[in-house]
Amino acid sequence: MPISKKASKAKKTQWIAERRLERRDAAGSIVIVRIGSPEWPTGAEEWRCPFIIEGLGDDSVRFGRSIDSMAALQNALIGIRCILEQSGIPLRWEGSKENFPGFPKDLPWDFGLAFYKKIETMIDTEIEVHIRELDEKRNARRKARQKTPKKTT
Repeated sequence: MPISKKASKAKKTQWIAERRLERRDAAGSIVIVRIGSPEWPTGAEEWRCPFIIEGLGDDSVRFGRSIDSMAALQNALIGIRCILEQSGIPLRWEGSKENFPGFPKDLPWDFGLAFYKKIETMIDTEIEVHIRELDEKRNARRKARQKTPKKTT
Protein backbone atom coordinates (compact mmCIF):
# COMPACT_ATOMS: atom_id res chain seq x y z
CA MET A 1 0.00 0.00 0.00
CA PRO A 2 2.24 2.80 -1.21
CA ILE A 3 1.46 6.17 0.33
CA SER A 4 3.54 9.25 -0.22
CA LYS A 5 3.48 12.72 1.23
CA LYS A 6 3.87 16.04 -0.51
CA ALA A 7 4.65 19.13 1.55
CA SER A 8 3.12 21.63 -0.87
CA LYS A 9 -0.50 22.10 -1.91
CA ALA A 10 0.53 24.12 -4.98
CA LYS A 11 -1.46 22.07 -7.53
CA LYS A 12 -5.19 22.69 -7.38
CA THR A 13 -6.68 19.35 -6.32
CA GLN A 14 -10.21 18.42 -7.31
CA TRP A 15 -11.69 17.06 -4.07
CA ILE A 16 -14.44 14.54 -4.79
CA ALA A 17 -15.47 13.50 -1.28
CA GLU A 18 -15.29 14.80 2.27
CA ARG A 19 -16.02 13.43 5.73
CA ARG A 20 -16.23 15.40 8.97
CA LEU A 21 -15.11 13.65 12.14
CA GLU A 22 -15.67 14.83 15.69
CA ARG A 23 -12.57 14.79 17.87
CA ARG A 24 -13.55 13.13 21.13
CA ASP A 25 -10.50 14.48 22.98
CA ALA A 26 -11.29 18.17 22.43
CA ALA A 27 -14.87 19.35 22.66
CA GLY A 28 -16.14 20.94 19.48
CA SER A 29 -13.04 20.20 17.44
CA ILE A 30 -13.48 18.74 13.95
CA VAL A 31 -11.20 16.72 11.66
CA ILE A 32 -11.93 16.97 7.94
CA VAL A 33 -10.87 14.20 5.58
CA ARG A 34 -10.90 14.91 1.84
CA ILE A 35 -10.08 12.63 -1.05
CA GLY A 36 -9.39 13.74 -4.59
CA SER A 37 -9.75 12.29 -8.05
CA PRO A 38 -7.14 9.72 -9.01
CA GLU A 39 -4.70 11.19 -11.51
CA TRP A 40 -1.84 10.11 -13.77
CA PRO A 41 0.81 12.82 -13.34
CA THR A 42 2.96 13.74 -16.34
CA GLY A 43 6.03 11.51 -16.43
CA ALA A 44 4.75 9.24 -13.65
CA GLU A 45 4.92 5.46 -13.67
CA GLU A 46 1.75 4.93 -11.67
CA TRP A 47 -1.59 6.45 -10.70
CA ARG A 48 -1.95 8.50 -7.55
CA CYS A 49 -4.95 9.59 -5.53
CA PRO A 50 -4.59 12.67 -3.29
CA PHE A 51 -6.02 12.93 0.20
CA ILE A 52 -5.72 15.36 3.06
CA ILE A 53 -6.59 15.16 6.75
CA GLU A 54 -7.10 18.58 8.34
CA GLY A 55 -7.28 18.99 12.08
CA LEU A 56 -4.65 16.53 13.29
CA GLY A 57 -1.70 18.90 12.95
CA ASP A 58 -0.23 17.88 9.58
CA ASP A 59 -2.41 19.26 6.77
CA SER A 60 -0.16 18.18 3.90
CA VAL A 61 -1.50 16.41 0.85
CA ARG A 62 -0.68 12.72 0.69
CA PHE A 63 -1.21 10.16 -2.04
CA GLY A 64 -2.30 6.59 -2.39
CA ARG A 65 -0.46 5.13 -5.39
CA SER A 66 -0.87 2.07 -7.59
CA ILE A 67 -0.95 0.59 -11.08
CA ASP A 68 -4.52 1.71 -11.80
CA SER A 69 -6.82 4.47 -10.66
CA MET A 70 -9.11 2.20 -8.61
CA ALA A 71 -6.23 0.72 -6.63
CA ALA A 72 -4.79 4.21 -6.06
CA LEU A 73 -8.18 5.26 -4.65
CA GLN A 74 -8.31 2.16 -2.45
CA ASN A 75 -4.78 2.81 -1.21
CA ALA A 76 -5.72 6.38 -0.36
CA LEU A 77 -8.61 5.09 1.77
CA ILE A 78 -6.28 2.60 3.46
CA GLY A 79 -3.81 5.42 4.10
CA ILE A 80 -6.51 7.60 5.63
CA ARG A 81 -7.50 4.82 8.02
CA CYS A 82 -3.87 4.18 9.01
CA ILE A 83 -3.15 7.85 9.73
CA LEU A 84 -6.34 8.27 11.76
CA GLU A 85 -5.58 5.12 13.75
CA GLN A 86 -1.92 6.07 14.32
CA SER A 87 -2.96 9.48 15.65
CA GLY A 88 -4.41 7.76 18.71
CA ILE A 89 -7.11 10.42 18.83
CA PRO A 90 -10.64 9.12 19.39
CA LEU A 91 -12.69 10.21 16.38
CA ARG A 92 -16.36 9.82 15.62
CA TRP A 93 -18.05 10.07 12.26
CA GLU A 94 -20.59 12.85 12.66
CA GLY A 95 -23.98 11.41 13.49
CA SER A 96 -22.74 8.03 14.72
CA LYS A 97 -23.07 6.90 18.33
CA GLU A 98 -19.65 5.26 18.66
CA ASN A 99 -16.06 6.36 18.18
CA PHE A 100 -15.70 5.02 14.65
CA PRO A 101 -14.39 7.28 11.88
CA GLY A 102 -16.06 5.25 9.11
CA PHE A 103 -12.93 3.94 7.39
CA PRO A 104 -13.05 0.15 7.70
CA LYS A 105 -10.02 -2.11 7.83
CA ASP A 106 -8.90 -3.45 4.48
CA LEU A 107 -8.49 -7.21 4.06
CA PRO A 108 -4.97 -8.18 2.98
CA TRP A 109 -4.80 -9.99 -0.34
CA ASP A 110 -1.00 -10.09 -0.53
CA PHE A 111 -0.99 -13.59 0.99
CA GLY A 112 -2.92 -15.14 -1.88
CA LEU A 113 -6.52 -15.76 -2.83
CA ALA A 114 -6.97 -18.78 -0.53
CA PHE A 115 -6.03 -16.73 2.55
CA TYR A 116 -8.24 -13.84 1.42
CA LYS A 117 -11.23 -16.17 0.96
CA LYS A 118 -10.57 -17.73 4.38
CA ILE A 119 -10.68 -14.31 6.07
CA GLU A 120 -13.86 -13.38 4.13
CA THR A 121 -15.51 -16.63 5.22
CA MET A 122 -14.56 -15.99 8.87
CA ILE A 123 -16.09 -12.52 8.72
CA ASP A 124 -19.27 -13.78 7.01
CA THR A 125 -19.62 -16.51 9.67
CA GLU A 126 -19.25 -13.98 12.50
CA ILE A 127 -21.85 -11.71 10.90
CA GLU A 128 -24.30 -14.63 10.59
CA VAL A 129 -23.74 -15.61 14.24
CA HIS A 130 -24.26 -12.01 15.37
CA ILE A 131 -27.47 -11.65 13.35
CA ARG A 132 -28.76 -14.95 14.70
CA GLU A 133 -28.04 -13.80 18.29
CA LEU A 134 -29.84 -10.49 17.68
CA ASP A 135 -32.84 -12.34 16.24
CA GLU A 136 -32.95 -14.68 19.25
CA LYS A 137 -32.91 -11.71 21.65
CA ARG A 138 -35.69 -9.97 19.70
CA ASN A 139 -37.80 -13.12 19.67
CA ALA A 140 -37.25 -13.64 23.41
CA ARG A 141 -38.39 -10.04 24.11
CA ARG A 142 -41.47 -10.52 21.91
CA LYS A 143 -42.40 -13.73 23.73
CA ALA A 144 -41.91 -12.06 27.11
CA ARG A 145 -44.21 -9.19 26.08
CA GLN A 146 -46.86 -11.61 24.86
CA LYS A 147 -46.84 -13.50 28.21
CA THR A 148 -47.24 -10.31 30.26
CA PRO A 149 -50.93 -9.91 31.12
CA LYS A 150 -52.44 -6.58 30.18
CA LYS A 151 -53.70 -4.39 33.02
CA THR A 152 -57.39 -3.71 33.08
CA THR A 153 -58.77 -0.54 34.56
